[in-house]
Amino acid sequence: MRCYALVVAVGLVACGKSKDSPSIERSAEAAPPPVQPRVAVAPPAPKPTRAGEHVVYSLVDNRLSAHLRRGGGFFVEGGSAGFAKYTRIANQIASGGKRPWEMRQSESDTKVARMAGKEATVYVPLTADQAKSSVLRMKVFAKDDGTVSVKVNDNKDLNAKADKGWATLEFTVPSGQLHEGENNLAIFGKNLELAWLQVGGTVQDDLAFYDGGSHALVIPQNGGMSWFVAVPPDTRLEADVSDKACSIAVTATSEDGQVITGKLAGPGAAVDLAPLANKAARLDLDNAACPTARLTNAQLSQKGDAPVVKRGDPPKYVLFVVMDSLRADRIRAINPKARPETPNWDKLSETSALFVNTYVQGNESQVSHASIWSSNYLAKHKAIEMKDHLADKWMTIDEVAKAGGKYVAGASGNGYIRPSRGFGSAWNQFVNHIEKGLGLKGADIVEQGWKFITPRKDQPWFLYLGLIDTHVTWRAKQPWMDKYDGGYKGRFATEYGDDGPHGSNGKDLTEKEQEHVRALYDSNVSYQDDLLGQIEKKLEGWGIWDQTMLVVIADHGDEQWEDGRVGHGGSERETLLHVPLLIHYPPMFPGGKVAQGVEAIDIVPTLADALGVAADPEWQGMSLVPVANGVGGYPMMSFSSQYENSHAGRIGHWKAKLMGTGTPHVWDLAKDPDERKDIYNTGGAEIGTRLVLDPLWIIRNWNVEWKKAQWGNAADVSGRFAADLGE
Repeated sequence: MRCYALVVAVGLVACGKSKDSPSIERSAEAAPPPVQPRVAVAPPAPKPTRAGEHVVYSLVDNRLSAHLRRGGGFFVEGGSAGFAKYTRIANQIASGGKRPWEMRQSESDTKVARMAGKEATVYVPLTADQAKSSVLRMKVFAKDDGTVSVKVNDNKDLNAKADKGWATLEFTVPSGQLHEGENNLAIFGKNLELAWLQVGGTVQDDLAFYDGGSHALVIPQNGGMSWFVAVPPDTRLEADVSDKACSIAVTATSEDGQVITGKLAGPGAAVDLAPLANKAARLDLDNAACPTARLTNAQLSQKGDAPVVKRGDPPKYVLFVVMDSLRADRIRAINPKARPETPNWDKLSETSALFVNTYVQGNESQVSHASIWSSNYLAKHKAIEMKDHLADKWMTIDEVAKAGGKYVAGASGNGYIRPSRGFGSAWNQFVNHIEKGLGLKGADIVEQGWKFITPRKDQPWFLYLGLIDTHVTWRAKQPWMDKYDGGYKGRFATEYGDDGPHGSNGKDLTEKEQEHVRALYDSNVSYQDDLLGQIEKKLEGWGIWDQTMLVVIADHGDEQWEDGRVGHGGSERETLLHVPLLIHYPPMFPGGKVAQGVEAIDIVPTLADALGVAADPEWQGMSLVPVANGVGGYPMMSFSSQYENSHAGRIGHWKAKLMGTGTPHVWDLAKDPDERKDIYNTGGAEIGTRLVLDPLWIIRNWNVEWKKAQWGNAADVSGRFAADLGE
């Protein structure tokens, strides 16, 4: 059967108005024959110990996310790459990569973290019992004689003398300075290197937590390991304990205080975690009796056979549509309470993969589009300013389509998206409607797209349509406007935006006017939905709908006074980062909602996978074909940045925002969907906080090097991650 692909992307950002790039008209070029992807394959996950189950999370692969205990105390290994989750770093583009800690260094035969200056901080999560400790120890190497000071949670300095060379320093922490949750330990010293840091317990200078020869987790006596995880439904913790006489105590504590205890002993041991389904939990594994315990195949396994990826014929046609500034919460298939009528989204969602937890990688057009086009995070592509040109070295979406044998065309109403700014070099035809003074309604852009494709409708093609109706200026669309706020007679009766005769910065509107502006926006949501229906009918009329792949994505959303602002670029609220993503191509994408956290940088690798085009080794995203077919099963993290000054991550209903080296912010979106109450370091938020902070700091430290096709998602890494880092 001959197949076609249609990709629709929703919500690309601001509409630039410069006139520096002509429309492009080129003859079609012969496409190279499809080749197999060059994506490196991670080591296979260990097989579950029982039939009818499959692995969803490997504790062994995710060993660098583990928190260690030694001698009964909380233990931080300075020389491990896992030290990253105890650090904070600032804007890496602006700072030129400078960090307070130089990680994975060596002093003689000992791995250390080296202080880059005279001050650096370690941020550690403590339980209530650990916070009762009065002793803080550090093993350090000093290049010179001097004093080492520690400030615990901004209290008075604690001092110790450090002679040149190695020393184990001990500080007495006054009662009450440590607390349950996040603690900051500011360390002051000159030319100092940290081998390890320990809160409480007794000295146990044993750093090993993994045996590479046997692929086993190593837990010494009176030691332990902890992971902060999101527990999928019908899940068990399983492991093989090498010494039959040895047992590992398991304590699983959920975000709401529910506790499950058990033990792992011998081969095929398991503890049922099903009662904690869909909750964040801390998994504590403790060795109280054995000299050394080794655990292999330590993993979370879920009931049911492993999902099988469905792969039909590659699509022949692809349509990629971007609806600028479209918020996920305005689509009823994602938010049933949404006001806008979206019958075509609703219908398509029944036969398409609807990714309901999708983040874009920027909160405005420039960064977000650059990330979508190149499958790279901002830290890597660095196209941060509107004047920046997306580097030609990146393999972009149009080049993937050309490599897949398509005639490649595009029409955009977003003024910034043009080849002269780096957004594609393989177009056969392309026009920017702002540049050429053409119509900016969605119908105008769709019509132009059909003009490019109609003469070649029976040949393989790729068409990009950049719609901007949901981007300001918002203009009333009928009949929906009368339904959502009919009878309004004020100054914004027909339009609202930052230009034109009714321009406004959004700060002088009454509550009634704000509500009318939301109705203007919603009328455009429904208008674009109607265009989707027309697109489907057009392709059905051509007889190619069943052979077409449709992808719908947004580059960002818009704030509408939820926090006093209107527009985009000003925050990392869900209203900006959370967008709808829909892929319609039944031969590869089963219908249904996909709860996994995914990212807009995944679009290009997904298209390449569907077309049988080799994946570029520089891409940081991953194909969503396996995800749509149920592979994985563990809740992945969605990640975004605001000009590299701040970063946000979300896993399930837990969200965190990093403000450089400042204090993070945390929200429980299940209880606080509007992000009104920051609960960082408040009672009951400790587990959910670390669920997100651990992978956030891991990806922040390796943001430029990260490739999900090789390392997986930062919340659930592959076996390659630690191995590639030498651990």
